[in-house]
Amino acid sequence: MKPLLLTDLDDTLFQTARKMPADADKIPAAQGKTSDSGSFMHPWQHDFIHWALDCMTVIPVTARGIASFKRVHLPFQHGAVCVHGAAILTPDGQVDGAWHSHIQPQLAPYQERLPEMLAIALQIGETLGLSLRGWLESVEDNAAYLVIKSNTANAADLQQLLHTLSETLNLQGFYTHMNGNNLALLPDFVNKRAAAAEILRRHTAEHGRTPVFGMGDSVSDLGFMRLCDFAAFPPNTQICRQLP
Repeated sequence: MKPLLLTDLDDTLFQTARKMPADADKIPAAQGKTSDSGSFMHPWQHDFIHWALDCMTVIPVTARGIASFKRVHLPFQHGAVCVHGAAILTPDGQVDGAWHSHIQPQLAPYQERLPEMLAIALQIGETLGLSLRGWLESVEDNAAYLVIKSNTANAADLQQLLHTLSETLNLQGFYTHMNGNNLALLPDFVNKRAAAAEILRRHTAEHGRTPVFGMGDSVSDLGFMRLCDFAAFPPNTQICRQLP
């Protein structure tokens, strides 16, 4: 049986053009929401992931929403973890019913609170003079978590917002994740580790014990990476920068 690779996507297998040298060869990896946005691979990233797709069972573990994941061009064939773990997709791209039945009742009490928190966060940003945008990531109309970005890609603005939010809102039952120009507020049970653990349970039940590799760039990836036999991360990423 092939080894299993659980891997994050953005800033692990590919990245936006602004994070690459201007003269770098750029291979399209994912379409953005607009025609002038998207993500790209270096040739060596392209070679690595296609080698992995040939030699391993590769399952993405991503914060991307389902629609965003489906704009990724790579030919994944074994399903995926999306929405920070709030959704598992089957190999044919459908929402996994068993996992949805597990997570949906937990999301139900947050369906009013998450939109309210997003509105408050954006209002606070406006009061502070910050240029922000934000949205809810959802699974079949169930809000799972909120995302806020700076329109000027200014991480300091997000830090300022998070500081004010922490003083304004009761964040009990939530955790925050910030990496670059992304600030997310998530219910505690929405996390990559829990969904990856379910993937591992199913994989082991079907195929027996196989070597498991984990890849990611962010501290939010460490939860699922710690479930693996081996873990790897690219240089100059959030995980790498925490090392001495």
